[in-house]
Amino acid sequence: MSQAGDMRRASCTVIATGADVAAFAASVGATGGTRLPTTYPIRWLTRPEVVNLVRALAADRPDSLPVHELQTVEMLAALPLDTPLSLVAEVRRTDAIHLALDVAISHSDTPIARLHAVLRLVP
Repeated sequence: MSQAGDMRRASCTVIATGADVAAFAASVGATGGTRLPTTYPIRWLTRPEVVNLVRALAADRPDSLPVHELQTVEMLAALPLDTPLSLVAEVRRTDAIHLALDVAISHSDTPIARLHAVLRLVP
């Protein structure tokens, strides 16, 4: 039975250290600049709190692999380094084979970034 319509939510604290940002920039070929790659927050989608949400909503398809169909990252403010940030993730099962993932990252009451992804459960 599909879990279509179900939703789960989790939160955690994340930190962007200078070393992590430099390593990420190098991994995407963005070295030598002072601008943080816009996609940096995507790395936090592998946090156990987020992965567990995806697993829970894909439990009826245990042999499927969640594959990104679409993702957007919207930076709303500069990402502060070495500062604890709040990450709130919400995952919805939109139909038998899709999950929608929405993430908000903030510092105190200041929104920093929004992420949206659509995942397809591929057998």
